[in-house]
Amino acid sequence: MSQFFTLLTATGQDLLTQAMGFGQQIELTHMAVGDGGGNDAPPTESKTALVNEVYRSGVSSLVVDPQNPNWLVAELVIPTNVGGWTIREIGLFDINGNLFAVANFPETYKPTLDAGSGREITVRMTIQVSDTASVTLTIDQSVVFATRTYVDSKLQAHEQSRNHPDATTTAKGFVEMATSAEAVAGTSTTHAVTPAGAKAAIDQHAQSRNHPDATTTAKGFVEMATSAEAITGESTAHAVTPAGVKAHVANQLDSYGNTVDGRLAALASRLRLKTYFMGQN
Repeated sequence: MSQFFTLLTATGQDLLTQAMGFGQQIELTHMAVGDGGGNDAPPTESKTALVNEVYRSGVSSLVVDPQNPNWLVAELVIPTNVGGWTIREIGLFDINGNLFAVANFPETYKPTLDAGSGREITVRMTIQVSDTASVTLTIDQSVVFATRTYVDSKLQAHEQSRNHPDATTTAKGFVEMATSAEAVAGTSTTHAVTPAGAKAAIDQHAQSRNHPDATTTAKGFVEMATSAEAITGESTAHAVTPAGVKAHVANQLDSYGNTVDGRLAALASRLRLKTYFMGQN
């Protein structure tokens, strides 16, 4: 037999037999360590208490060993501010205070911060049972401590998971990026726009005709008049181009050029146009 080992006490064996027989579960809640009264404290089935208990707290974890389905691994974390004694024995207790399992432990001194050395210790004991489903852990969160390794592993798993709140207009959180099509549509209130999506939306808007038309009282989109429309002078919705102005003037000159009155009118028209354009410059 190994020098250090764990045994189910006689009480523990009876509790396990009853739990298996009646389909019940044993609730394990606490672990304790002792100094053995200054001596080695080999575990025996007849024990109902540790030789000299020095610290007791809630069980930090109780899991089935991944390598052996009949082994339960219980852990107790002893914080840095507790100690001043040597650990030589461990006990595992149920919800009613019964000593379910007992083990001896390699002689380990647990210092305190007052002694000038802070040290957190995790005490682990492995118990072999015939039916692990008959044993459960009831945790008192007010007295349980977690190891730094355990906390770090949980934080890392959480950071890498998707188990985070969604972002809103008033709080930070996870957000899904909008596709370019969603950015162009502009209807989503839960997605964020990427630079590519913003460019697509701007390009789509620039290429569209979804703008107000110009009027005599407001700026806006306007369609240019053709030369033919400039000559007739009837459109009230189109703007005249320089080519249209030239066509209109040429048409007027041609209309008046064949008569004396027409030539005089054409001359007057030229003078008015010259005066107009000089005034513009």
